[in-house]
Amino acid sequence: MTTPIPRARLGVVLSSSNRWVEPYFRAHAPDELAIHPTRMRMAAQARAALDIAAAEAVAAAQLVANARVDVIDLQATGMVMAMGADAEAKVISAIEDNTGIPAYTATQALVEALHALGLTRVLSVTPTSGRERSYLEAAGIEFAGEVELNLGDGPATAEVPFDTWVEVARTNDSRQAQGVLLSGSNTTMVDAIQPIEEALGKPVVTSVQAALWGGICRVKDKLGAFTPAPALGRLMEVG
Repeated sequence: MTTPIPRARLGVVLSSSNRWVEPYFRAHAPDELAIHPTRMRMAAQARAALDIAAAEAVAAAQLVANARVDVIDLQATGMVMAMGADAEAKVISAIEDNTGIPAYTATQALVEALHALGLTRVLSVTPTSGRERSYLEAAGIEFAGEVELNLGDGPATAEVPFDTWVEVARTNDSRQAQGVLLSGSNTTMVDAIQPIEEALGKPVVTSVQAALWGGICRVKDKLGAFTPAPALGRLMEVG
């Protein structure tokens, strides 16, 4: 078996504790899209700590830029939502200024994905608490329902089995929700996409799926035609 020569390269900056983004990206990315991850230290959500984390993100992006990637994904969704859109824009500008490479965040991709699917009112499901609503409402997304498991930012989020997310979505779905938003990068939520879409007949968007989709969209001219992974749901059919 030979390894395909990549046509495009996606750099990914992950929080140091993340277990799930790399395996999901590698499992579901097109064969000709190479995934180049690096990691950054994460701290508590105090403002001073967020400023330090932003600097760590820029430093990590400079490292992955050495792989001559085409675009850089900053995957730290919790940090970015806590920072807010204005601070997020400054971090992305700093990454681009210091690397000369286009960059985006998983949270930007999340909003782009919701808009691409025509979703303005969603059921939000998250393993933590409180960060998604203000960020997403500012981007024009309404919450038809909200479920927070309050697991904090530790390893507990990574250990929730995917069928838990499926059951939470099924139990809390409503007519008002046009789709389901599963927010959390260090989770098994990607495996819940297809079962939820089949059960509810509605699109599902997750932080990891949207970030990979966002990267693919940004390099699609280099990739050419490819067959989207069915496990990533309806989102892969748009954009």
